[in-house]
Amino acid sequence: MLILFGVIILLVLVLVGVGYFYGSRHFVVEETTITFDDLPEEFDGYRICQFSDFHSFAFHCGHEEDVQKVVDLINAQQCDLIVFTGDLVTVQANELDGFMESLSRLSAPDGVISIMGNHDYAMYQRKFTKAQRRNDIKDLYKRQRDMGWQLLLNDHTSIHRGEDSLVIIGVENDGTPPHFPRFADLKKAMRGIDAQAFQIMLSHDPTHWRRSIIPETNVQLTLSGHTHAGQFRMFGWSPVKMVYKEWSGVYKNIKTDPSGRTIPQKLHISDGVGCVPVPFRVGAWPEINVITLKSGGEARD
Repeated sequence: MLILFGVIILLVLVLVGVGYFYGSRHFVVEETTITFDDLPEEFDGYRICQFSDFHSFAFHCGHEEDVQKVVDLINAQQCDLIVFTGDLVTVQANELDGFMESLSRLSAPDGVISIMGNHDYAMYQRKFTKAQRRNDIKDLYKRQRDMGWQLLLNDHTSIHRGEDSLVIIGVENDGTPPHFPRFADLKKAMRGIDAQAFQIMLSHDPTHWRRSIIPETNVQLTLSGHTHAGQFRMFGWSPVKMVYKEWSGVYKNIKTDPSGRTIPQKLHISDGVGCVPVPFRVGAWPEINVITLKSGGEARD
Protein backbone atom coordinates (compact mmCIF):
# COMPACT_ATOMS: atom_id res chain seq x y z
CA MET A 1 0.00 0.00 0.00
CA LEU A 2 2.83 2.40 0.86
CA ILE A 3 4.49 1.62 -2.47
CA LEU A 4 1.25 2.36 -4.36
CA PHE A 5 0.78 5.58 -2.44
CA GLY A 6 4.35 6.59 -3.24
CA VAL A 7 3.84 5.88 -6.94
CA ILE A 8 0.66 8.02 -6.99
CA ILE A 9 2.44 10.89 -5.26
CA LEU A 10 5.31 10.62 -7.75
CA LEU A 11 2.92 10.68 -10.73
CA VAL A 12 1.15 13.72 -9.33
CA LEU A 13 4.45 15.53 -8.86
CA VAL A 14 5.50 14.64 -12.41
CA LEU A 15 2.19 15.96 -13.79
CA VAL A 16 2.53 19.18 -11.80
CA GLY A 17 6.08 19.65 -13.07
CA VAL A 18 5.11 18.96 -16.68
CA GLY A 19 2.07 21.23 -16.40
CA TYR A 20 4.02 24.14 -14.92
CA PHE A 21 7.40 24.03 -16.66
CA TYR A 22 6.26 22.72 -20.05
CA GLY A 23 2.49 22.62 -20.49
CA SER A 24 1.68 26.23 -19.67
CA ARG A 25 4.20 27.36 -22.30
CA HIS A 26 3.48 24.74 -24.97
CA PHE A 27 1.54 27.03 -27.31
CA VAL A 28 -0.16 25.23 -30.17
CA VAL A 29 -2.18 26.26 -33.22
CA GLU A 30 -5.46 24.43 -33.72
CA GLU A 31 -6.88 24.71 -37.25
CA THR A 32 -10.60 24.18 -37.83
CA THR A 33 -12.70 24.45 -40.98
CA ILE A 34 -16.38 25.26 -40.47
CA THR A 35 -18.81 25.15 -43.41
CA PHE A 36 -22.04 27.01 -43.99
CA ASP A 37 -24.52 26.81 -46.84
CA ASP A 38 -25.31 30.51 -46.53
CA LEU A 39 -21.78 31.89 -46.22
CA PRO A 40 -21.40 34.89 -48.56
CA GLU A 41 -19.32 33.95 -51.60
CA GLU A 42 -16.64 36.57 -51.00
CA PHE A 43 -15.95 35.08 -47.56
CA ASP A 44 -15.37 31.51 -48.74
CA GLY A 45 -11.95 30.73 -47.24
CA TYR A 46 -12.02 33.66 -44.82
CA ARG A 47 -9.67 32.98 -41.90
CA ILE A 48 -10.30 34.09 -38.32
CA CYS A 49 -7.68 33.80 -35.60
CA GLN A 50 -9.38 33.37 -32.24
CA PHE A 51 -7.54 33.59 -28.97
CA SER A 52 -9.16 33.65 -25.57
CA ASP A 53 -8.59 33.70 -21.81
CA PHE A 54 -5.25 35.45 -21.84
CA HIS A 55 -5.26 35.94 -18.04
CA SER A 56 -2.30 38.30 -17.95
CA PHE A 57 -1.64 37.74 -14.23
CA ALA A 58 -0.19 34.28 -14.88
CA PHE A 59 2.34 35.67 -17.38
CA HIS A 60 3.92 37.70 -14.55
CA CYS A 61 5.02 34.50 -12.79
CA GLY A 62 8.28 34.06 -14.69
CA HIS A 63 6.54 33.80 -18.07
CA GLU A 64 6.76 37.43 -19.20
CA GLU A 65 8.62 36.62 -22.42
CA ASP A 66 5.81 34.30 -23.49
CA VAL A 67 3.52 37.25 -24.23
CA GLN A 68 5.60 38.15 -27.28
CA LYS A 69 5.65 34.47 -28.29
CA VAL A 70 1.84 34.46 -28.30
CA VAL A 71 1.73 37.66 -30.36
CA ASP A 72 4.27 36.34 -32.86
CA LEU A 73 2.40 33.04 -33.18
CA ILE A 74 -0.90 34.82 -33.85
CA ASN A 75 0.61 37.18 -36.41
CA ALA A 76 2.37 34.28 -38.14
CA GLN A 77 -1.00 32.77 -39.04
CA GLN A 78 -1.69 35.75 -41.33
CA CYS A 79 -5.43 35.55 -40.78
CA ASP A 80 -7.96 38.04 -42.15
CA LEU A 81 -9.29 38.90 -38.68
CA ILE A 82 -8.18 38.43 -35.07
CA VAL A 83 -10.82 38.08 -32.35
CA PHE A 84 -10.26 37.93 -28.60
CA THR A 85 -13.10 36.28 -26.68
CA GLY A 86 -12.62 37.56 -23.15
CA ASP A 87 -10.68 37.32 -19.88
CA LEU A 88 -7.80 39.57 -20.78
CA VAL A 89 -6.89 39.89 -17.09
CA THR A 90 -7.43 37.75 -14.01
CA VAL A 91 -8.09 40.26 -11.23
CA GLN A 92 -7.55 43.85 -12.36
CA ALA A 93 -6.52 46.00 -15.30
CA ASN A 94 -2.98 46.90 -14.19
CA GLU A 95 -1.91 43.29 -14.84
CA LEU A 96 -1.44 44.49 -18.44
CA ASP A 97 1.43 46.74 -17.38
CA GLY A 98 4.48 45.65 -19.36
CA PHE A 99 2.44 43.72 -21.93
CA MET A 100 0.50 46.41 -23.79
CA GLU A 101 3.26 47.22 -26.26
CA SER A 102 3.50 43.57 -27.32
CA LEU A 103 -0.26 43.08 -27.53
CA SER A 104 -0.62 46.25 -29.60
CA ARG A 105 1.49 44.56 -32.29
CA LEU A 106 -1.27 42.11 -33.12
CA SER A 107 -2.14 42.76 -36.73
CA ALA A 108 -4.65 41.53 -39.32
CA PRO A 109 -6.22 43.18 -42.41
CA ASP A 110 -9.59 43.46 -40.67
CA GLY A 111 -8.12 44.32 -37.28
CA VAL A 112 -8.51 42.96 -33.77
CA ILE A 113 -11.99 42.73 -32.22
CA SER A 114 -12.43 41.96 -28.52
CA ILE A 115 -15.07 41.38 -25.86
CA MET A 116 -15.17 41.17 -22.07
CA GLY A 117 -15.00 37.98 -20.01
CA ASN A 118 -16.05 37.38 -16.42
CA HIS A 119 -12.57 38.15 -15.05
CA ASP A 120 -12.51 41.51 -16.83
CA TYR A 121 -15.00 43.16 -14.45
CA ALA A 122 -12.66 43.30 -11.42
CA MET A 123 -15.19 41.24 -9.47
CA TYR A 124 -12.47 38.99 -8.02
CA GLN A 125 -10.55 41.92 -6.50
CA ARG A 126 -12.18 41.77 -3.07
CA LYS A 127 -10.42 44.90 -1.84
CA PHE A 128 -12.10 47.15 -4.38
CA THR A 129 -15.00 49.39 -3.53
CA LYS A 130 -17.81 49.68 -6.09
CA ALA A 131 -16.30 52.92 -7.33
CA GLN A 132 -12.84 51.35 -7.70
CA ARG A 133 -14.37 48.43 -9.59
CA ARG A 134 -16.13 50.75 -12.02
CA ASN A 135 -12.91 52.70 -12.58
CA ASP A 136 -10.93 49.52 -13.16
CA ILE A 137 -13.42 48.34 -15.78
CA LYS A 138 -13.16 51.71 -17.55
CA ASP A 139 -9.38 51.41 -17.38
CA LEU A 140 -9.54 48.02 -19.09
CA TYR A 141 -11.82 49.44 -21.79
CA LYS A 142 -9.28 52.20 -22.43
CA ARG A 143 -6.30 49.86 -22.45
CA GLN A 144 -7.86 47.68 -25.16
CA ARG A 145 -8.67 50.71 -27.29
CA ASP A 146 -5.18 52.11 -26.72
CA MET A 147 -3.80 48.82 -28.07
CA GLY A 148 -5.80 49.38 -31.25
CA TRP A 149 -8.41 46.71 -30.50
CA GLN A 150 -12.07 47.28 -31.31
CA LEU A 151 -13.89 46.44 -28.08
CA LEU A 152 -17.53 45.49 -28.63
CA LEU A 153 -19.80 46.09 -25.65
CA ASN A 154 -23.22 44.76 -26.70
CA ASP A 155 -22.57 46.14 -30.16
CA HIS A 156 -21.69 44.98 -33.67
CA THR A 157 -19.54 45.87 -36.64
CA SER A 158 -19.48 44.81 -40.29
CA ILE A 159 -16.68 43.52 -42.51
CA HIS A 160 -17.06 43.99 -46.24
CA ARG A 161 -15.71 42.14 -49.25
CA GLY A 162 -17.09 43.52 -52.48
CA GLU A 163 -20.87 43.34 -52.28
CA ASP A 164 -20.78 40.79 -49.43
CA SER A 165 -20.43 41.34 -45.69
CA LEU A 166 -20.11 39.61 -42.33
CA VAL A 167 -21.55 41.02 -39.14
CA ILE A 168 -19.43 40.53 -36.01
CA ILE A 169 -21.50 40.88 -32.82
CA GLY A 170 -19.86 41.26 -29.43
CA VAL A 171 -21.74 40.87 -26.17
CA GLU A 172 -20.61 41.40 -22.62
CA ASN A 173 -20.15 38.40 -20.36
CA ASP A 174 -23.25 36.28 -19.81
CA GLY A 175 -22.72 33.51 -17.28
CA THR A 176 -24.41 32.10 -14.21
CA PRO A 177 -24.43 34.52 -11.24
CA PRO A 178 -23.09 35.06 -8.64
CA HIS A 179 -19.69 33.78 -9.77
CA PHE A 180 -20.08 34.73 -13.43
CA PRO A 181 -21.73 38.08 -14.21
CA ARG A 182 -24.57 38.45 -16.69
CA PHE A 183 -24.35 41.69 -18.67
CA ALA A 184 -25.15 40.64 -22.23
CA ASP A 185 -27.89 42.48 -24.08
CA LEU A 186 -28.63 40.62 -27.30
CA LYS A 187 -31.34 42.99 -28.46
CA LYS A 188 -29.06 46.00 -28.09
CA ALA A 189 -26.11 44.21 -29.69
CA MET A 190 -28.14 43.15 -32.74
CA ARG A 191 -30.21 46.28 -33.21
CA GLY A 192 -30.18 47.36 -36.85
CA ILE A 193 -28.69 44.14 -38.26
CA ASP A 194 -30.22 42.85 -41.48
CA ALA A 195 -31.92 39.54 -40.64
CA GLN A 196 -30.42 38.01 -43.80
CA ALA A 197 -26.84 38.94 -42.87
CA PHE A 198 -24.31 36.26 -41.99
CA GLN A 199 -23.67 36.74 -38.28
CA ILE A 200 -20.78 35.78 -36.00
CA MET A 201 -21.30 36.22 -32.25
CA LEU A 202 -18.46 36.72 -29.77
CA SER A 203 -19.66 35.63 -26.31
CA HIS A 204 -17.18 34.60 -23.64
CA ASP A 205 -19.22 32.01 -21.74
CA PRO A 206 -20.37 29.06 -23.93
CA THR A 207 -23.45 28.45 -21.74
CA HIS A 208 -24.86 31.64 -23.26
CA TRP A 209 -25.20 29.77 -26.58
CA ARG A 210 -27.92 27.35 -25.46
CA ARG A 211 -29.40 29.67 -22.88
CA SER A 212 -30.04 32.68 -25.10
CA ILE A 213 -28.28 32.76 -28.47
CA ILE A 214 -30.01 29.66 -29.92
CA PRO A 215 -33.57 30.48 -28.77
CA GLU A 216 -33.39 34.23 -29.39
CA THR A 217 -31.30 34.58 -32.57
CA ASN A 218 -30.40 32.93 -35.86
CA VAL A 219 -26.68 33.65 -35.42
CA GLN A 220 -24.78 31.17 -37.57
CA LEU A 221 -21.52 30.98 -35.60
CA THR A 222 -20.70 31.76 -31.97
CA LEU A 223 -17.11 31.98 -30.71
CA SER A 224 -16.51 31.44 -26.98
CA GLY A 225 -13.82 30.53 -24.45
CA HIS A 226 -14.02 30.44 -20.64
CA THR A 227 -13.66 26.70 -19.95
CA HIS A 228 -9.86 26.37 -20.56
CA ALA A 229 -10.80 22.71 -21.26
CA GLY A 230 -10.18 22.40 -17.51
CA GLN A 231 -6.43 22.97 -18.18
CA PHE A 232 -6.20 19.17 -18.05
CA ARG A 233 -7.21 16.68 -20.74
CA MET A 234 -6.22 13.06 -21.04
CA PHE A 235 -7.59 10.54 -23.54
CA GLY A 236 -10.27 13.05 -24.50
CA TRP A 237 -11.52 13.45 -20.94
CA SER A 238 -11.40 16.56 -18.76
CA PRO A 239 -12.98 17.23 -15.37
CA VAL A 240 -14.65 20.29 -16.90
CA LYS A 241 -16.99 17.89 -18.75
CA MET A 242 -18.84 17.46 -15.47
CA VAL A 243 -19.66 21.18 -15.44
CA TYR A 244 -20.16 22.18 -19.09
CA LYS A 245 -22.10 20.38 -21.80
CA GLU A 246 -20.06 22.21 -24.45
CA TRP A 247 -16.49 22.73 -23.35
CA SER A 248 -13.99 22.48 -26.25
CA GLY A 249 -14.08 22.56 -30.04
CA VAL A 250 -17.08 22.74 -32.39
CA TYR A 251 -20.74 22.01 -31.56
CA LYS A 252 -23.82 22.17 -33.76
CA ASN A 253 -27.51 22.75 -33.16
CA ILE A 254 -30.35 22.57 -35.70
CA LYS A 255 -33.57 24.40 -35.07
CA THR A 256 -36.67 24.94 -37.20
CA ASP A 257 -38.30 28.33 -37.66
CA PRO A 258 -42.11 28.85 -37.91
CA SER A 259 -41.96 28.51 -41.71
CA GLY A 260 -40.36 25.06 -41.43
CA ARG A 261 -36.89 26.20 -42.49
CA THR A 262 -34.03 24.44 -40.71
CA ILE A 263 -31.40 26.72 -39.21
CA PRO A 264 -27.96 25.29 -38.33
CA GLN A 265 -26.14 27.15 -35.58
CA LYS A 266 -22.58 26.38 -34.58
CA LEU A 267 -20.40 27.07 -31.55
CA HIS A 268 -16.60 27.07 -31.36
CA ILE A 269 -14.96 27.03 -27.93
CA SER A 270 -11.28 27.89 -27.60
CA ASP A 271 -9.24 26.25 -24.84
CA GLY A 272 -7.52 29.63 -24.35
CA VAL A 273 -3.89 30.64 -23.96
CA GLY A 274 -3.66 31.56 -20.27
CA CYS A 275 -4.12 29.86 -16.92
CA VAL A 276 -6.05 30.33 -13.67
CA PRO A 277 -5.06 30.36 -10.87
CA VAL A 278 -1.47 29.30 -11.67
CA PRO A 279 0.45 28.49 -14.88
CA PHE A 280 -0.46 24.83 -15.35
CA ARG A 281 -1.75 22.82 -18.32
CA VAL A 282 -1.57 19.16 -19.26
CA GLY A 283 -3.19 17.90 -22.45
CA ALA A 284 -5.35 21.02 -22.75
CA TRP A 285 -2.40 22.95 -24.13
CA PRO A 286 -2.61 26.75 -24.48
CA GLU A 287 -3.95 27.24 -27.97
CA ILE A 288 -4.38 29.72 -30.78
CA ASN A 289 -7.34 28.85 -33.01
CA VAL A 290 -7.42 29.39 -36.76
CA ILE A 291 -10.95 29.06 -38.09
CA THR A 292 -11.48 28.87 -41.85
CA LEU A 293 -14.98 29.61 -43.07
CA LYS A 294 -16.04 27.57 -46.09
CA SER A 295 -19.13 27.59 -48.24
CA GLY A 296 -20.63 24.14 -48.71
CA GLY A 297 -22.95 21.41 -47.49
CA GLU A 298 -23.26 20.51 -43.83
CA ALA A 299 -21.88 17.02 -44.53
CA ARG A 300 -18.44 18.56 -45.07
CA ASP A 301 -18.07 19.54 -41.40
